[in-house]
Amino acid sequence: MEINVNNTLFTGKFFLHLPSVDSTNNYAKELIAKSSPIDGTVILADEQYAGRGQMGNTWHSEAKKNLTFSIIFHTSFLQATEQFWLNIAISLGICTVVNKYISVNSKSNLAEQSFTATIKWPNDIFVGNKKIAGILIENTIQGIFLKNSIIGIGINVNQTDFEEMNKIISMQLTTGNELQRDDFFKDILLHIEQYFMLLKSKKLERLKSEYLMNLYNYQKTAFYKKGDLLFEGKIIDVEQSGLLVMELFENNAMRKIEKFMFKEIEFLR
Repeated sequence: MEINVNNTLFTGKFFLHLPSVDSTNNYAKELIAKSSPIDGTVILADEQYAGRGQMGNTWHSEAKKNLTFSIIFHTSFLQATEQFWLNIAISLGICTVVNKYISVNSKSNLAEQSFTATIKWPNDIFVGNKKIAGILIENTIQGIFLKNSIIGIGINVNQTDFEEMNKIISMQLTTGNELQRDDFFKDILLHIEQYFMLLKSKKLERLKSEYLMNLYNYQKTAFYKKGDLLFEGKIIDVEQSGLLVMELFENNAMRKIEKFMFKEIEFLR
């Protein structure tokens, strides 16, 4: 896949295309340790054999079928307490493009199923009830501010065979069409950059509003699990720190409002 990133202001202007690597995030860390990569540096790997997700999860991807890449952004404009805004901006960029391509590329019989991409808190991208993309953000902190952020992204594009077909989906499975990965990739970079610039311009109210509008299960009553406890709740907000705010129900009546940290609860379908 030969790519000339010519549709962005700065993202991907320094572009590294690797045939194989353990993790593009690891490669980005080594790059930062040895040099001073420019803002928007992108590392794309055809194969990532030890890709990482949130909380130590593994990201499996078939070589040359999907997109596995990292972006290095300079984020000194953000305080360490504001780092969740990066999750909001990046997930919105990806979700927007996934929905755009679903709308444009879906075959009629699949389009009738009304597939829509949403953001599953904190930053997984889902189509329906299946995961199509994951994000891992790793920040370098200097004092009270961020210094650099490595945005690791994995998107299932043209892979059609997964170990857990009931939990994972790809763009090809969603639309019924094989996508041109280079065009899709460039569009992803463009929209990530656009939302990153909104964040840099402190358009926080707009970002928060769009994030909630695209949030999986937002304002919907559903079942969740915390440890061995099964409960019914409704997502009503996400705080700046990233905490998920929920109304909990008992016997169809609201019991209390509770906040949850990452990986503290499990979404049940």
